[in-house]
Formats: sequence, structure tokens, C-alpha cells
Amino acid sequence: MRKKLKNIQEKLKNNPELQATLQKLKPQKSIWGFLGVVLFFFVPEVVNFFYASEINEWMSSMAYSHYSPDLAEKIVWITEKSFDGELSFFNIGLGFIFLWWLYK
Repeated sequence: MRKKLKNIQEKLKNNPELQATLQKLKPQKSIWGFLGVVLFFFVPEVVNFFYASEINEWMSSMAYSHYSPDLAEKIVWITEKSFDGELSFFNIGLGFIFLWWLYK
């Protein structure tokens, strides 16, 4: 099993098409690449952590005033699950990995 994994790893390392694709996916080393990673991974977590209750209250009032009660309950439930006030360490970790990859 280890030999199979080692062989697969060597094939992937030496595959020029894969390396070219990875270079295309890599964010640019510029302020826009940095801001893109920060705005996509870190800012939503900060907003969720500090403003979850306000977002849930606002969404609840909007849902019940604009939609039927059944649909409003579903919207409020989804909003409460999305904005729970806790940090997603997966998103933060992924953001740090992309920042590391950006400046590697």
C-alpha cells in the first residue's frame, strides 16, 4: 500500500499538466491576491462572530414581514444555523493555508 501511494505521489509530482494547473489556480502575489483571501475566508468569520445576533434578528423581522409563516420559519432556521456566532476553524485554517501558498 505504501509503495502504491509513493508511486502515485511521484506520478503527480512529475505530471506537467498538473503542475501547470496548480500554477493557474495559485493566487497572484499582489495586494489583490492577499485581499481576496482575507475577504473570502477571514472577514465572514469576523462578521459572524461579532454580529450574529443582529443578523439573526434582522433576518427574522424581514422574513416574517415579507414571506408566509412556513417559509419565514425555514429562512430563520437556515439563518440561525449559518450565523451561530461561532468561528469556523476550518475556514480560518484554509485561509491561512492559502496565505501560506500565496507567499510560498
